[in-house]
Formats: sequence, C-alpha cells, structure tokens
Amino acid sequence: MAAALAVLRTMVRIADTTVKDITAELTLTQFRALREVVERTPVTMIVVAQALGINPSSVTRACEKLAALGLLARAQNPLNKREILLAPTTRGRQVVEQVTDDRRAALARILDRLDAETRAAVTTAFEDFAAASAAADRHPVA
Repeated sequence: MAAALAVLRTMVRIADTTVKDITAELTLTQFRALREVVERTPVTMIVVAQALGINPSSVTRACEKLAALGLLARAQNPLNKREILLAPTTRGRQVVEQVTDDRRAALARILDRLDAETRAAVTTAFEDFAAASAAADRHPVA
C-alpha cells in the first residue's frame, strides 16, 4: 500500500503542477470543472457538481472564476429558464488540451525511465486500475 500512496502523491503533483504551469490563476478544482465542461458541453452546473462530487455552490464559484478569466461561457437554457448552460471558450478548450498534453508528457518521462517489460506491466496495471475504478463508480460497495 505504501507504493500505491507514493504513486498517488506523484500523480497529484503532476496534476497540480501541470495546471499551475499553464495558468497559475486556476485551482485544481477550477481546472477539473473546466475539463468537465469541455467533455460534456453544453452542461449545467448541477451536472458538473455531480460529476466532480462537490457542492453545487463550489461549482458556481469555480465557474464564475472561469468565466471571469474568459475560459467559460454561460447562457440561459432556452428549454428551462432557471438553468444556466456552460460551454468552454476557445481559450478554455486550449487550456484543457495543453494541460492534458503536459500530463501525458510528464507520465511518459517517468515511464520512459523503466525498462520495456516493466513499462508494459505498469501500463497494464494502470488500465486495470482505471477499469476497476470505473466499475466502483458505477456500482459502489455499500
């Protein structure tokens, strides 16, 4: 378990530094909200809050900051006047793409330090871990 925690700390460091390297103005939560909007456009704040597992008021604050930075556009839902739809701006999409590219590069630099057999095993372990995590999200244990 200690090794898993060490890997987790490294992943968190990569997640944090890749956001800060692109825009020091965003917190990791704000970036996560932006990424959800990019992946689900158009989307409501409630859907983003549910996807992130955080309070809707936290998403509202994050989205206000993202809009103020020109990374996110908000518009009233024409089908439900009480809802606000969120969509990324071109700059918002670019930020998400750059952070994702930087994360891939950071992971590749680490994986490239491993021999081919270990790298293949680690990659398989990542795939298995991601699948198990997705299954746990769909069917949480009571």
